[in-house]
Amino acid sequence: MTTQRTHDVVVIGGGSAGYAAARTAREAGADVAIVDQGPLGGLCILRGCMPTKAILRSAEIAAVMRRAPEFGLSPVEVRASLPAIVDRKNRLVREFAEYRIQQLRDPAFTLYEAPATFLSPYRLQVGSTCLAAKSFIIATGSVPREVAIPGLAEAGCVTSDSLLDRREQPESLIVLGAGPVGLEFGQFFARIGTQVTLVQRAP
Repeated sequence: MTTQRTHDVVVIGGGSAGYAAARTAREAGADVAIVDQGPLGGLCILRGCMPTKAILRSAEIAAVMRRAPEFGLSPVEVRASLPAIVDRKNRLVREFAEYRIQQLRDPAFTLYEAPATFLSPYRLQVGSTCLAAKSFIIATGSVPREVAIPGLAEAGCVTSDSLLDRREQPESLIVLGAGPVGLEFGQFFARIGTQVTLVQRAP
């Protein structure tokens, strides 16, 4: 049986952009619903800004420790433990995600945890509930796209998402693309001892 509900604004996606939009609409007096199929937390917290900055911090510390003699300190041998780095990252991400989940479950909003499908410009199917609203805001984040390059799958292609949870350090790594994400991961693995080759199509 389908339940019918009406809101002023429905935000699809409970990440940083979605939550900011929902909060702004609520402060303006709107009845706001947030739809998120989970896991709750959003791209930035779960697979973007926060986890990458957490692992980059570990790599930065390793790089500074190798420069100890520049600061009049005895040289030290730095050995990175990727499982320990990933565990630290997961702890930090969990803390950030728990805080965001509390915000999403604030009584000021109505939270629906299910996939969303548009039925019309003003109606949205969310699980067994049909939502009607005057305005919809789509803030669903993004996922890595695997490019159809011949031989890529056989070579053992990984994405930025899967690299965040990798617990075995590779001896070498080829990064395809010198954008912000590629450079972050390239720098991280290079600083913890992996031989990194960066491939960029054009300057």
